Amino acid sequence: MIMWRRFNFFDKEVVKDSETNQTYDKLKEIHITCSSSGRGQIVLGDVEGNVFFLNRQLVITSFRAYKLSVSHVEQMRQNPILVTVGADEPGINPLLKVWNLDKIDGSGNPYCTRIVRVVVGLSPSPVTALAVHENSSLMTVGLDDGNILLFRGDITRDRHSKYKVLHVGGTSVTGLGFRTAGRQSFLFVVTTDEVFSVSLSVKDKENVVLLDSHGCPAHCSVLSDAKQDNQFVIGRQDAVYFYQPDGRGPCLAFEGEKLILHWFRGYLVVVGKDNKSNPRPGGMMAFMCITCHTGLLNSDKVF
Repeated sequence: MIMWRRFNFFDKEVVKDSETNQTYDKLKEIHITCSSSGRGQIVLGDVEGNVFFLNRQLVITSFRAYKLSVSHVEQMRQNPILVTVGADEPGINPLLKVWNLDKIDGSGNPYCTRIVRVVVGLSPSPVTALAVHENSSLMTVGLDDGNILLFRGDITRDRHSKYKVLHVGGTSVTGLGFRTAGRQSFLFVVTTDEVFSVSLSVKDKENVVLLDSHGCPAHCSVLSDAKQDNQFVIGRQDAVYFYQPDGRGPCLAFEGEKLILHWFRGYLVVVGKDNKSNPRPGGMMAFMCITCHTGLLNSDKVF
């Protein structure tokens, strides 16, 4: 069990619009479904098929990526590749699209380099998780029926990247993450019931290891940074757990329902419902930042 202490690192302030000096509210009319970040901008998807970019100056630009809706976005941090999942047709017909943000098509939108219909067999299933490796040679899509599509090769080109269906569990995939150390690559998979690691070092010989018989809900898993050895972090009711490819590591025990986990510059950000010992009016959410160091996790509840 890792020890933890409470520190006060952060102050809250309302974001202001630089043009009007009023509260920034340009996102309030957008019905956001998903988000990502990279290359100095936040990327948002909405229920109407639009993708929005919010830069450091809080300037918003957008383009229409799908006719109906966007369910997932993944922005690469070091290159101009954006991967999205959404729908152009009614029903369960998910489409994965790969965009090159440095190239513009005839309509003035980012250039779409690839489109893949995400279907396994004859029974379509909703997409529940998406992960893309920073080297753009590995990509994976998790489905509600438990199937996983693993893409190898240049993900921007159809002929250079084929996918394989992996069967690692029988319940909905809620989180995915890639970990690479030297020549060894692993895929972390979490479902509602279990946690797995999949060795990807040998093509077509993926080795699946069960790490835990308890999973987590959607949005409650994240990959740490290299300073923390790219561990897979999972939030559950009783604690936050850290995983290596060969097993479960330390945990930070604190009660409360976890809703979202995110990693940012050495901080593990946990959004959840406050515990019963300190109730908040109207069911307000608690926001906690955890600074991770070797052998110690420092926690700071912001609000």
